[in-house]
Amino acid sequence: PLHAVERVAEMVDRRVAGEPLQYVLGRWQFRQLNLHVDSRVLIPRPETEQLVSAASETLEGRIAPVVVDLGTGSGAIALSFALEFEDAQVWATDISASALEVAARNLSELPGQAIERVHLSAGSWFQALPDDVRGTVDLVISNPPYVTESEWPELDPVVHDWEPKGALVAGSEGLDDIEVIIGGALDWLNDRGALCVEIAPHQERAVRKLALISGFASAVVETDLADRKRWLLATKIWGSGHKT
Repeated sequence: PLHAVERVAEMVDRRVAGEPLQYVLGRWQFRQLNLHVDSRVLIPRPETEQLVSAASETLEGRIAPVVVDLGTGSGAIALSFALEFEDAQVWATDISASALEVAARNLSELPGQAIERVHLSAGSWFQALPDDVRGTVDLVISNPPYVTESEWPELDPVVHDWEPKGALVAGSEGLDDIEVIIGGALDWLNDRGALCVEIAPHQERAVRKLALISGFASAVVETDLADRKRWLLATKIWGSGHKT
């Protein structure tokens, strides 16, 4: 049909103009999910899939765990936990109303029981959570902004020109939002709770120090499949809920 040919031609033109393939297609795979994605949210990446795998280990053996995904974007992390842990209660927060619109669309495609266990909430980091969640959370997880202001102009144009800057850049050291997350997490975690945050490899020492100063008993930075330091895992109790 003619409209299909026109649609393909439009998609080719968009890609030739530099728009990321994921946005052109309008969907992208993340673990077991086939997500809607557009320029309102970050493109889901393999590193973040590994983040979910690492964080999932902290929930082994737990009944009805409470998971908080801060800065959910497309909902990739939050919806993965809802789908992969059949009794998990999941909170997905974002300060961006447009990002939450994308997350809501993706949530609507989950199986019925999983939909009922996900709560989308607007607000800045922990401010988006209701107070009765405080102290009950098994896992706080986030892929926050961690690019520095000086790095922003140097990013690949496919990122710089298309993906939302607010979801990528966090001050001169790239730590503005990570500091808020690490500093606030202990109040929301239960005694066996864990924090898992994606970071840039060069931030390893800084984030470990932040976690220990904030009162976490343990703070390790684990590597991704490319052997880059990629996420912080911090726990209230030494080694709680994690194999390492």
